[in-house]
Amino acid sequence: AEMAEGTLPLERFKEYIRQDYAYLADFARCLGLAAAKADDMETMRIFASLMNGCLTGEVERLEGLSERLGIPLDVLRGTELAPANLAYTRHLLHVAYSGSVGEIVAAMLPCMWSYQIIGERLVESPALVDRPFYHEWASIYSSESYAELVGWYIDMTNRYAEGSGDETRRRMMEHFILSSRYEYLFWEMAYRGEGWEG
Repeated sequence: AEMAEGTLPLERFKEYIRQDYAYLADFARCLGLAAAKADDMETMRIFASLMNGCLTGEVERLEGLSERLGIPLDVLRGTELAPANLAYTRHLLHVAYSGSVGEIVAAMLPCMWSYQIIGERLVESPALVDRPFYHEWASIYSSESYAELVGWYIDMTNRYAEGSGDETRRRMMEHFILSSRYEYLFWEMAYRGEGWEG
């Protein structure tokens, strides 16, 4: 609500950016593992392209935004994962290493889908006109290209669910639900500035 109203303190947004940057490294690793486990060359290419897009697109955008926010690159790159972020990324990596491609996409979908929903709601807020950093961030996740990407993830998740047995579908649902909970905890962590000190 504070971001939509343009009243979110900039320091909280900076902490979010730092934690999101640290998160994306493991998110990219999960995409690489999905590519390695894919059943066909086309799916491998898609996941490899998504990993590259994450590392050269989203990560580079955050680096540029961080620089304009006054966060030095060495500080950004040296960000320690906060407890909730560490738990979330370890969950994703566990699924990526031990699960099927369907389980991986189910575990990763809540991040992408929730960002689309949040971005689309925030970008319409008149208050963000005077907060260019917030508007720039919201614009990334409210774009048509991002909506297409999320649509592909949803279709891929459904495709794998439809082609899997009951046990795999159950695990996919569990991963999706747990990732959704971690998404909430991630936002709470960034807002409250929670770290290892309490």
